[in-house]
Amino acid sequence: MSLFKVLHYPHVLLRKKGTPITNFSDNFRLFLKNFIATMYEFDGGGLAAPQVGIAKRFFVVDFKAVFESDKFENKENSFKVFDKDNKEIPASFPMVFVNPELVEMTEPIKVNWEGCLSFPNVESFETQRFLNVEIHAQNEFGEKFSVKSTHLYASVCFQHEYDHLDGIMLPDRWNKKSFFEENIILDIKDFENDPKERKRMKKLRVIEAHKLKYDFI
Repeated sequence: MSLFKVLHYPHVLLRKKGTPITNFSDNFRLFLKNFIATMYEFDGGGLAAPQVGIAKRFFVVDFKAVFESDKFENKENSFKVFDKDNKEIPASFPMVFVNPELVEMTEPIKVNWEGCLSFPNVESFETQRFLNVEIHAQNEFGEKFSVKSTHLYASVCFQHEYDHLDGIMLPDRWNKKSFFEENIILDIKDFENDPKERKRMKKLRVIEAHKLKYDFI
């Protein structure tokens, strides 16, 4: 198993808009296994392709731990998954979203707990999101499916990861008067330069995914 380096803001590749996946190859699925392992290694609830420097339209999520906790209320029918024939199927994690489309976003809300692996050590400000979300996508085999969510964490996560695919960063959603760009960068640098983190990263020997060639790009 390989792990990928997660790019930190303000890396230029985080701003590159992703293009659709057309080649659902074995190589793509192998990449996804390593991609998912990377999400787990860095304790993320989601990870988008541009965060490892791959300008393609896919992301992965895992809400299982959140659904099983008491932190976010998990009401009945707040998270439904449907196959290509619009038949409801069980949610299985981790979930892969390839070429996703947000087809519905209603009930505006503001959240201030939104985190991001590309913004370690950075405190989030109030972010405009929507509670009611419907998203259509393909899985790792190219099969179509959809999700309807009114679960707070899941809905926000979908919007967050989708933003990454268009090169949109968290500070783009914040009130420009509520933060200073230089402070964000300093907070990230403090994290990167922490001796424990430097030692950990050296031990992990992460791969810079954007420097390799793949048949799905």
